[in-house]
Amino acid sequence: MKKLLIVLSLLSLPAFADEAPIQNLNEYFQYLPNAVHDSWTPFKSSKDYEVTVQFRVLKNGEITKPMIVNSTNEKANASAINAVKNGAPYKPLPASFTADGVNTQVQLKYIQAQTQN
Repeated sequence: MKKLLIVLSLLSLPAFADEAPIQNLNEYFQYLPNAVHDSWTPFKSSKDYEVTVQFRVLKNGEITKPMIVNSTNEKANASAINAVKNGAPYKPLPASFTADGVNTQVQLKYIQAQTQN
């Protein structure tokens, strides 16, 4: 008796697949920093810091060329780059946007929690 092996393959769909598409770039640039921040695991520090990451978002939401353009804590740079990479792919750019992608920057700020005495 032969056994039949059936392998099911599930497609990995982005979490935003069931959401309405973004209609314009203003909406997109309100969405994007929050999406990056949601995937950020900050470098823990005893002092506040800011890191600005520049990257290109392609029409389909993929990203390229993430790089640090400003940082007040070099030890935090890797966590900022990882936030941008780990959040991808992002929502696709609006259909009305005809270029193949857009360059942008996202600033991540770490604020040390104040302890109460």
